Amino acid sequence: LHEEINKKYPGVSRGVIQKGFQTGNGVYNQDLSGQAILIEVGGVDNTEEELNRSIDVLAKAFGEYFWQAEKVNG
Repeated sequence: LHEEINKKYPGVSRGVIQKGFQTGNGVYNQDLSGQAILIEVGGVDNTEEELNRSIDVLAKAFGEYFWQAEKVNG
């Protein structure tokens, strides 16, 4: 998702940070499933308009990824 977003909107995604339980409080229930993901958008200095635009970009990128993904049996 990071790469796809930055192809269309350079600089919008600041990358992927992987944290485990040994890296501060970086679990946030992702340990309950190997298929879990946490996506954080914006920060304290962002306006609501900026957040909404970022969510729109993320939703489009995720939708493209989802509909192009191979179907998994099981």
